[in-house]
Amino acid sequence: MVTIEDVGRALSAFRALELPLFGRKEAAVLVPLMEGPEGPSLLLTRRSADLGQHAGEISFAGGRVQASDADAFAAAAREAEEEMGLPRGACELLGTLDDTVTVTGYRVRPFVVRVTDPSALGRLQRREEVEQILTVPLVRFLAPGGSYTVDVSGGALRQRFPLYAVDGNIVWGATARILQNLADVVLGRLPSSDLDAAGRKLIPLLMGARRVILTTHLDPDPDGLGAEMAVEEMLLALGKQVIVANNDGIPVQYDYIRFRSPAYFGAQVTPALAEGADLLLVLDTAEAKRLGRSAVLLAPMEGRVAVLDHHLHGNIEGAAVLVDRSYSSASQIVYLLLSRMGFPLTKRAVDGLYAGIQYDTHGFRFVFDRSEPFKIAGHLVDLGADTCGLQEQLFARVSRGHVKVMEIALARARYEFDGRWAWSYITQAELDSFGGTSEDAGEIAPFFCSVDGVQVATFAKEIAGGRFKISFRSKAAWPVGHICSRLGGGGHANAGGATVDGPIERVIEVLRSEIGTVVSQAGVP
Repeated sequence: MVTIEDVGRALSAFRALELPLFGRKEAAVLVPLMEGPEGPSLLLTRRSADLGQHAGEISFAGGRVQASDADAFAAAAREAEEEMGLPRGACELLGTLDDTVTVTGYRVRPFVVRVTDPSALGRLQRREEVEQILTVPLVRFLAPGGSYTVDVSGGALRQRFPLYAVDGNIVWGATARILQNLADVVLGRLPSSDLDAAGRKLIPLLMGARRVILTTHLDPDPDGLGAEMAVEEMLLALGKQVIVANNDGIPVQYDYIRFRSPAYFGAQVTPALAEGADLLLVLDTAEAKRLGRSAVLLAPMEGRVAVLDHHLHGNIEGAAVLVDRSYSSASQIVYLLLSRMGFPLTKRAVDGLYAGIQYDTHGFRFVFDRSEPFKIAGHLVDLGADTCGLQEQLFARVSRGHVKVMEIALARARYEFDGRWAWSYITQAELDSFGGTSEDAGEIAPFFCSVDGVQVATFAKEIAGGRFKISFRSKAAWPVGHICSRLGGGGHANAGGATVDGPIERVIEVLRSEIGTVVSQAGVP
């Protein structure tokens, strides 16, 4: 049986997550424990039915921190005495749980206490705000399967919390999250996920930093750029200094991306940018080689690097690293992180995250059979994401140079392995002949992958030194991510890239061998 001493020991080893206010009002609650016949019991209150807000709800005693309160704990103790008649002198502080934010505009800090004076229990009485005091054994919240989980959107905040059934009452919202957090701490279930583990390290780093550098991969796409823009919005709201340092500039077709902070590209990215910086946050890649010139920041920022990525592989080490391919995009990870922090998403953050999720799922085609990207996108639409405008920016806007590249690519397109592999290429000389750019030669492989019968498509464009940058796309049942990795590149299971030495005849032969292996493994004659 769990004892109050066990709870105290668990809390003493637990580092509670403190969250920024983001303009919310500061509040605190007391989580009182006392000995009972079934072990430790919690004291909860049922709010009076005639209250203007939260009428009849089950909650912990607490309220807003007043200017006259010495600190948040003093506020929680004062409110407990006012609402329940529980004297502060009858309580011993055991520890603090994670901050939680509410859709009503509060950041709540929970303090767990032991009721040390049993005689005080006899003085607990109904107060103006409290209709009933409930004594509930803690074990009821520790049993597995003791709650249901629901999602609720309230304005700029989308929250997930459990529902607990207690003596005919439903406990939900911030109170339920506090109860779940207490159970997780007592049972040693923290962190609950890799994202939670990374967030518990990253959030304090972000809050403690004065100056943060943001970066993403070579040839930035709407996912990496959108994630940067959303994080920038959050950091600026916290009063932080932000620097964006990318190897490449913003492609012209993504001109909805506008950074509010100083941005450095290409040769402008030097180790000097690290001077005075507290944190380097790498988004949408975890591989040093994919950073290009921005990789020069890794050494001077050693020990002050964080990574959020969803690709297959990564080799960047840091103080907080999450590399998890189960997420559809880096923007999805950033959305969940900002939601955990309670950041009220701005319009710029909304558009950046929505575009990032839409782009990296290829219009929600690749979501790994999970509903979360759709739920997040739905919330972003509710918050005003420019769905039509972003759709046009991402999928219905190409340069005339791109049309010329398509002409060349279509003219020399070839189909092999019974039409299951489509490939084409363009040389630098051909690009130069009409003033084409690297951006003009993008997104060719997805077109060929959409051709009936094609399962894998590759498009190669020549770059400096006679090398060819290859873009891979494939249907869901034909993964090519391992090919990209083997060729020194990276990406997702069905979308990625790599760079191979020319001439083009050698490149095609290398691809033919690799794609042939995929065809063979797929059981196609």
